[in-house]
Amino acid sequence: MEGFLLVDDRDGRVLGHFKDPIEAPRVFDVLELEHPELARTVSLVRFDQRRGSILGTETSTRLAPLT
Repeated sequence: MEGFLLVDDRDGRVLGHFKDPIEAPRVFDVLELEHPELARTVSLVRFDQRRGSILGTETSTRLAPLT
């Protein structure tokens, strides 16, 4: 899988999957406007041939191995 995952930091659920690198960060803008309480509890995680990286988060982050 490649692309970006929108992950709920509270329980680790994947809320969305985006392949477009421009669309993925825009999700935070939309969430902040429409659901500000949810925007503070999600992270955007990039997946590629490497292990992945966290692109943005609003609150404290719980790290877990991706493998």
